Order: sequence, then C-alpha cells, then structure tokens
Amino acid sequence: MEELKVDWEQEKPTNEDVVQLWNSINILRIDKWTTSANTLTEKINFTHCNGGIQLHKYKIISDKHFNWFACRNRLQEINFLDNILRHKNLRDYRNDLQISNDNPKITISSYWTDIYDLSGQLARIMGHGGAYKRIDPELSWIVATDFVKDEFQNRFEEFVTFDVAIEKSNWFFDIAWDISKIFFDKRNNELLFINITDTD
Repeated sequence: MEELKVDWEQEKPTNEDVVQLWNSINILRIDKWTTSANTLTEKINFTHCNGGIQLHKYKIISDKHFNWFACRNRLQEINFLDNILRHKNLRDYRNDLQISNDNPKITISSYWTDIYDLSGQLARIMGHGGAYKRIDPELSWIVATDFVKDEFQNRFEEFVTFDVAIEKSNWFFDIAWDISKIFFDKRNNELLFINITDTD
C-alpha cells in the first residue's frame, strides 16, 4: 500500500482557520461492518453478558486545515475529541451510550500513534472475560487478529488511538470492565469507537 504523504510545505493553520474547520466539518455514520466485527461483537456480548459492546464508525468530511493536524498526529492541539463528541451528527452515538448532555466531558488515559498492540488488548478482554464469562485464549486471539486485519487492514501506523473515560454515560456501570477506545484513521478520515462494559 502506498505510504501516506504529508505536505511538509503547507503552513500551519491559523486560529481563524481552526474555527472555520470546526464550523464546516461534517460527519457521516457508516453502517457497513466486516464479518470479523460481527464476530467480535458476538464474543464480547457473551463474555460481558450483563453489559456488552457497542461499535460505531463515522466518516469525517473536512478541509485541508483539519488534514494538517490529522496527518501530523497533532489532533489534540485542536481539542479534537471534545469537539467531535459534541458534533450534532454524533447525537446517535451519545444516545446509544446514554450520555446525559450534548457536550460530554472525557478524560484521555492513553494515546498512541499506532495500533500495534490492539489485537493483544482485545484478546485479553475476551480471554480474561467480564464478570462471569470468558472464552478460550486461542479463540480470543483469532477473533481479535481477524478484527484488526479486516477492519483496519493491518495498517498499524495509520491510526491514532485514544483510551478515554466518558463522564455521565449511563450505559456504563462505572466499574473495572468499562472500556472506551477511539480510533482515527488518517488515510480514510474515519472514526471508529469501541465501548465495552459489564457488571456483576
């Protein structure tokens, strides 16, 4: 696959440019998922039987100013997650997580500019299981690696990863099994959300 190109000659957007990009940005929901994503959903709904998993995917339509920050892994400089999560076209996501307002507060606990260890993280979630159930470690590894291969095409260095905690979301149980991951695909300008919870 052709390596992602960065226009190093492009000037950094001004504050006015950033305001404009957030005024003009559009977000479209994507409902197409691979068989591997459906399998991951099935397995985690089994292991986390009192909670479950939610997957959401969106296309971001923006301009060159947004791309300047995105391709350089500098999205945090424009308050990316705060601004994205309050966007009007993510209301379905907020509703699915039972978030109590249109301006949710989040805390970033981890940040990576790759997804090299995503398969291991997902396999651990299924292998360790939720409050009461787990699946065979070998099966959990197969499900996780298939998901990363099919949904992310093993493009390990083309994603920015955020582990977050979302405040005032009534879908979560505020317990050890709460997991929220957000991925930004720099090649396709797409967002993918993974949210998992369970309780005893």
